[in-house]
Amino acid sequence: MISNCFYYGVYSPQGFYSLASKANFKAEKNYVIKCYSNAVKQELFDSIKDELSKRGCSYVDFCADERSLGIYSKDAGFRVLDGTYESVTYEAEIFSFDGADLTKSVKSCLLRRNDAVQRTQRFLTACRCINNDMFRLDYADMDIVKVNRYATRLWSSTGGVLNGNVGTEYKRFITCFTGDGVELNLEAFDIYCDNVAVICDRTGACAGKIVDRVRRYALSAGYDVISCLCPLNIENGAEHIIIPELKFGIFVCKHFHKADFEKSRKVYSGRFLVQSVGETRKRMDFSFKAYKRLMQEVFSSLAAVKKCDEELDRLVYNEQIIENQRVFFENLFTY
Repeated sequence: MISNCFYYGVYSPQGFYSLASKANFKAEKNYVIKCYSNAVKQELFDSIKDELSKRGCSYVDFCADERSLGIYSKDAGFRVLDGTYESVTYEAEIFSFDGADLTKSVKSCLLRRNDAVQRTQRFLTACRCINNDMFRLDYADMDIVKVNRYATRLWSSTGGVLNGNVGTEYKRFITCFTGDGVELNLEAFDIYCDNVAVICDRTGACAGKIVDRVRRYALSAGYDVISCLCPLNIENGAEHIIIPELKFGIFVCKHFHKADFEKSRKVYSGRFLVQSVGETRKRMDFSFKAYKRLMQEVFSSLAAVKKCDEELDRLVYNEQIIENQRVFFENLFTY
């Protein structure tokens, strides 16, 4: 399975959420790098990728917006992760490239970064509350019979048949929040899918039911499914899905992630909703405007985080850290 076309870490209402340390990336050797300079870590990860390519080893690059969270190579037998701002909950060797004593400038920058991250989390939590409220309003107006009928027809159109097995679900992200807005990576749909069903649904209520039903059909029929999670509601499960073996995917189109595919069929959620009273529509429109304003605060907070990271690169980057990076890289490939 091609895995270098997804995101593995996103900012969410629960804080920064990483898939890189999950069980399906088990390795014989696990290493955690701690360094406040993202530039140093990125140089290390790029060097590791280049070396693995030279040796003909496959790898997964744990991408997260503009940076990498680490590298996993089953062929080489190791996983190297960035653990600077995450608590390590698994057995691994920890390497700190930073010195023991931090200057006042570095400490001040770290405090400002932490404040910006917490501000991001607060606004994402507020966005999730508004989104969930809009979701409930649409859910109350949903015609479940129509939704289930459409999901069944959609599954039938894929050509999927029972093969006597149970499929495996792989959780990934194709969207993430950045200082520039919502970043969307559609490469996975381009690689895996010949046909895409696009569901236009600004709350995701109808689309969520359809996606989940088709996902369960596919898994029970024995097909592997890539479930693309929503960073705002990770615990709600798949927002989009890809079924590689059937070359089929479902993409949910919302305000902050819209896309057009060459081979796709589009459906609008309005066909599954009963007519709402005027007051409900007004509440929905007001909530959606508030949601968009709060998301702008999320973007500005993440821009502040990026600015702090750039400042830390200038403050921390030194010859000793570069030497620590070089030594780690040489030791990693002495097998």
